[in-house]
Formats: sequence, C-alpha cells, structure tokens
Amino acid sequence: MPHVRTIDRLYNFIGFVILRAPDQFPVEDYLEDHEKMNLEKAFEELRHGILLLDPEVGTPEKVPVMHSILDEAYKAYRAGDRKKGAYLVQDFQDMIFKRED
Repeated sequence: MPHVRTIDRLYNFIGFVILRAPDQFPVEDYLEDHEKMNLEKAFEELRHGILLLDPEVGTPEKVPVMHSILDEAYKAYRAGDRKKGAYLVQDFQDMIFKRED
C-alpha cells in the first residue's frame, strides 16, 4: 500500500526523498525488508503521487514530462549524482506546487 495518499503527503515525501536519496533512508528495524524505504520504493511513491494530482495540474501534456523527470532523477541517483537527482526532484516538485502567476 502506498504511503503517499494525499497531496500534502506528496509534498512532504518529496522533501524526504531530496534529503535522504539515494542511500540515507532511515533503517526501521520493526519493518520487514520488503517494507523498508529505499531508492526504488521512494520513486514508486513519487510516481504514485502523480495519480493524486488535480487534472488542472496533472494535465495530459505535463504527466509524461513528470514521469520523464522522475526517470532522469532516478538514473542520476543510481549513477551517484546526488546533486543532479535532487535538482530534478525539485523540478518535479515545482511542476506540481509552484504557482504560475
């Protein structure tokens, strides 16, 4: 079951990923191995968050771009480029939460 179930949680989770990715997720001993957060699970959660978006934000034009940004961020983290990964996750965040005036 996804942890991200609301837009507020998505916002908070994005910050969590930026601070913890790629390999500084908390070790919670009470969880089974398959339940513990890691880079792969974090990006599954971020992708799930796209499903929660209001149609005005998650437009058919923007959703593929969001997925592409997350794919690139994941690749950057996997390649050891934490800075690039974090910037891309922030770009993803801006697409959702930054208001265009």
